[in-house]
Amino acid sequence: MKRTIRKTVLLLICALLLAALTACHRHQPGPEATCTTPQVCTSCGEVLAEATGHTPGEEATCTQPQTCTVCGEVLEKAKGHTPGEEATCTQPQVCTVCGDVIAEAKGHTPGEEATCTQPQVCTVCGDVIAEAKGHTPGEEATCTQPQTCTVCGEVLSNALGHDVGDDGVCRRCGKQIAPSGQYTPGTSGQHDTADVVPETTAQGHYHNNINAYYGNSVLICGDYALEYFNLGTSGSSNYAAIVNAFAAKYPGLNVTSVIVPKNCAFQSPAGYTDPGPSAKAYIASTYAMMDSRIKKADAFGVMSRHAGEYMYYRTDHHWTGLGAYYAYVAYCNANGLTAAPLSSYSTSISTGYIGTLYNYAGEPAVLKTNPDYTEAHLPQTGYRMSYLRDGAWHQAKAVYTGNKGYVGTYMSGDQPLTVIETDNRNGKAVAVFKESYGNAFVPYLIDQYQYVIVLDIRESEGSFSGVMADYHVTDVVIINNLQAVASLQSALQRRLMS
Repeated sequence: MKRTIRKTVLLLICALLLAALTACHRHQPGPEATCTTPQVCTSCGEVLAEATGHTPGEEATCTQPQTCTVCGEVLEKAKGHTPGEEATCTQPQVCTVCGDVIAEAKGHTPGEEATCTQPQVCTVCGDVIAEAKGHTPGEEATCTQPQTCTVCGEVLSNALGHDVGDDGVCRRCGKQIAPSGQYTPGTSGQHDTADVVPETTAQGHYHNNINAYYGNSVLICGDYALEYFNLGTSGSSNYAAIVNAFAAKYPGLNVTSVIVPKNCAFQSPAGYTDPGPSAKAYIASTYAMMDSRIKKADAFGVMSRHAGEYMYYRTDHHWTGLGAYYAYVAYCNANGLTAAPLSSYSTSISTGYIGTLYNYAGEPAVLKTNPDYTEAHLPQTGYRMSYLRDGAWHQAKAVYTGNKGYVGTYMSGDQPLTVIETDNRNGKAVAVFKESYGNAFVPYLIDQYQYVIVLDIRESEGSFSGVMADYHVTDVVIINNLQAVASLQSALQRRLMS
């Protein structure tokens, strides 16, 4: 009986095994094969169909990947752009492979507005953005007045000069240039005006080759006058000692001495000893007696390279704004500063000025009929200026345009104490001790300092000790012309020690 049961169980097991084997030969297929997945039997897991593999689409580009056209899977990433040259003002940056714009053109960066003669250009690439506007001519030139542009003031046609007849009268303007019968063109004589040149022409006014003569204490030569003097070559030990004492009292200050030659050092007439070499030696000797820590500006050296230019008025005892500019260049050289080019200044020209020497000389007709002009160079930095007079403060300007003469143009003339606050924020304050020659010099300092404080050495209002306390002065300029060096020593000492 037991043997029969065992046999029955074995037969049952065999039947079951046979049924299972028979079932595997009838697979149950799973999902269709894809690019990456095979089809398998869901019962036994046997692979029924291999994965089909990807079907690549178009090659990858800068911005588009390569994908399978069947399943969309990314086969190769987009390559990204290959940048060409950097974008400029007018040209975008593009991909060197596909040409797509990577960065737009930057556009021009406009420079200063176009003027009569200068176009507006891009400060980056230099391309012209706006053409020069061209001059707007003013009234026609006359004997003494040039034709100028009404916008910028540039001379378009030089003054014509006088056309003098035998009667000494100009045929063009009718002015009496010389006494009747005493005018002989082309000759040399005491009252010769044969070489009359336009007022605003810088060259040709100095007739050093004709006979000069004195009008009172003023030497007249052709159409110019000057104060003729010679101080010798030994220098002034007293002036040097005064400056040394000041520098010793304030050892923390940067002190610069500027000694200015006068016109006779460059325009001495024929027949007179040229005081130029002795003026140069006098200044050098005075500087040599000053302490080594005091800086010495070589105004004579810079100005001598421009002898013959319009550095001094012909009818006045002052220098012009041009002469003062060259002294400013010398000051910058002594202090490691950079002077702006003369051409970078906005300018204003006023004509018809008859100065002090005309009166001192007894009002000679040759000076009156050949007037001076004033060319003012305007500070490039914004500022506020006020001066102290008789205990009251007054608002003013460092340079007034439209004034014919020296006093009206610069610093509102001579004032006891002047304070200028500029738009510079460099913490530098300069005090200037000066006589009237300093008035044309001071405006150039506005571009270098935060404060410019001016003390006239001939006045007493306002003390330097007070200025030191109020404005924390860092620099001092002591500027005087040669005659003042010799004659205003007591005034200078009193003001320096105030």
